Order: sequence, then structure tokens, then C-alpha cells
Amino acid sequence: MNDDRLDGAIRRCRKRAAAFLQAQIEDAGENRFFRHSSDHRTDADRSHRLYGTFSGALASVLLRGEVELDDAQRAAIGNALNHFQIADGTFLMPDVPESARPTHDSEYFAFHCTNYAMGALRAIGRKPRYPLSFLEPLRSRTDLERWLARRDWSRPWMEGNNIVNLASFYGVAASDGAGWARERLVDLADWHDRNQNSSTGFWHAGEATGRRELVNAMAGAAHNLHIYYLLEREVPRPTTIVDSCLRLGYMGIRSACLDIDLVDVLANFRRYGHRVEEIDRILSRYLVELLQVQQPNGGFCDDYVTPGNLFGCVTAPDVAVTWTTWFRLATIGMLVCALRPQDGDQWVFRDTIGMGYFNAHLAAGASAAVSRSSRIPSGGASEAWLSMIRRGRFLRQRLTWTIRHRAAS
Repeated sequence: MNDDRLDGAIRRCRKRAAAFLQAQIEDAGENRFFRHSSDHRTDADRSHRLYGTFSGALASVLLRGEVELDDAQRAAIGNALNHFQIADGTFLMPDVPESARPTHDSEYFAFHCTNYAMGALRAIGRKPRYPLSFLEPLRSRTDLERWLARRDWSRPWMEGNNIVNLASFYGVAASDGAGWARERLVDLADWHDRNQNSSTGFWHAGEATGRRELVNAMAGAAHNLHIYYLLEREVPRPTTIVDSCLRLGYMGIRSACLDIDLVDVLANFRRYGHRVEEIDRILSRYLVELLQVQQPNGGFCDDYVTPGNLFGCVTAPDVAVTWTTWFRLATIGMLVCALRPQDGDQWVFRDTIGMGYFNAHLAAGASAAVSRSSRIPSGGASEAWLSMIRRGRFLRQRLTWTIRHRAAS
């Protein structure tokens, strides 16, 4: 794809995404919510407005200039988000039963919702209704060490989320002047230094020799690494991390979560100058293919193959979802910052860590000795080839899912 075509595709993507976000708005008095998806029935799934609203807010801010939020709109979005906060400072989806989140315990669920809601509030310049008093039992180094000892590193993807959520709260408290919170962030980084797996550069139990194990370890590490980015601290074994990611190769469009994880790691680790041309070929393919899968209404889907089930709210695979739209736009933004740094100022990422965070200043330290031709696939054949491969993969995945679904029923 040549520069002119790529410029036009990125501009169209941003404008269409802005239109999608506008279509998800649901005003209710002094509150401005965003729907979870274009099919979201908010009368039936009221709690999922939290997911839609923090995603809609973060995506709107991300698209600098495409979506204008005046003070009144920011206040209304802030009101909507604070509608879900409870007295201990956590944000919850009150109508979601425990049975709808079987792999998420109460702490994980609360931390997960709170991290994204706080990130959205700060992105629009609004404050939470209550202070984050739930952090009190995790203020000291001893408290943190006990909490870390309870992590189950056979589930690195899950625990990576747990780690970055807690670290994000420390980061918020530290930016508000709490010295103890900065100390806990450093403690977390020190812990990661001591416990990094030397064979992969990630954090996990076992050796992660199989592909599935390596994918899970990489996805978890994408979250853990945000602590280093926030502190602007060097990551141990950077070349090992790059080698581990490149063992996976270009996986093509998968889930929004997995795609952003791999792009996040590789876009950040270009700065170490190790195998940068290989990194850029993978990043280039992601950029071209992500621009191909935007839905006609401007939104993005998750894996485009199986129905999405977010805590009991089921969405068809071809229906655009607000949080996946934000995730995929953030992924595109990271790719633009890595491959086209001259256009990086068009994207405003959240400044709290967790998915959607990107320290563009830090990532800009990548090797400059990479030929431009290695960055963007040239010619229509590359685009057509990516599209053809993706359609074949999606077909196989749909058939597999259909067979398994029918057998289970």
C-alpha cells in the first residue's frame, strides 16, 4: 500500500469510527452513556453501559480532532461513569451476576472495571465521585508482597491483567502526589526483574515451549510491561522478548485483545534495535489488515468469527462493539506511531496504564536505521493476499466453532 493510499485509508477509518461512536451515544438527563454495541438493548443490559461509556470516552479522546468533546459533554460522560462507582472507590457493573463471569473473581472484576473507568475519567479531565479507598489494604510493601504471592502464574494472561490494574491505581495515586504509591510501583518493577523467565522474557509458570503457552505468556506480559513504560525504566532481556514475539510470527487478525497485545509489545520494543525490519513487516501487515476489517458503520468487531459474550451480554460476530472499536483504534494508533511517527500527534492515548496506554515518547526511541520499504507492504497484491488468507482462516474457524457448538448442544 503506497503512502497516498495509506493516508487516505487511515483518514477514512478515523472519520467512520467517529460516526460509529456518535451513533452509540445515549443521553439520559445529565448523563451521557455510550451503548456497548450497535445492537445493545440498554433496557435489558443496563450495566453494560459502563463498558460502552468508558470505551466510547477513551476512543473519542484517542481520535484527536475527529470527535470534539466540549466541557458540557465531558461533564455528562463523567456523570455517567460515576453512576457506577461505589463508596470504596471501585466501579462495578451491578446487574452482572457471578455466574456471568465464571473465570473472574470479585477482586479481578472490580479492578478490571475500575481501571478502565478511571482511565476514561482522567482522559476527559473529570474526577471520580469517591476516593480509591479500596487501595488502603495494599499500601505497604508487605501488603503488596502478600498479594503477589497469591498470583497463579499458570494463568499469565489473567495475572498480567491483575498486575496492570493494581499498578494503574498506584500510578493514579502517585500522580496525585502519594509517595507511597510511587514506591509500590518501583517494588512491582523490582519484583518483575527478579521473576522474569529467562527463556521467554515473560512472566509465567513453566517454560512456555508450546505455541498456546507462548501466546498466553506474551499476552500477559504485554500488561506487565506497562509498569516499565510508565516508570520509563529499561526492561530486562529485551532481545529475548522480541525473539519470543517473533516466534509467533504474523498471526493475522484474531481477537481485539490478542491483536493489541502483540502490537503493543512489538511497537514498544522497536526502540531496542533488535530485528526491527522483521518487527516492522509484522506491524505493517497488522495496519493494512486492520484497516480492511472496519465495519460499514465505522465500528470494529472482536474476532469476526464467534459470538461475543461479555459478562452475559451476547453480540453476534458481525456486530460492531464499542470496546473492540476502541481497542482496534488504539492498535491502529500504535501502528501509526511506530511506522509513521510524523502522524503520531493525531492520536491521544490514555495516560493510565492498561490496554490502550501507549507512551509514544518512549516508543519513539526505535532504531532509525530501517529502510522505509520494509515498513509498509507495497502493491495491491499484498492487500489482496492478506484479505484472501484472512477469509480462509475465518471460514475454518467458523466451521470448527459450529461443529463444536452443535456437538456440545
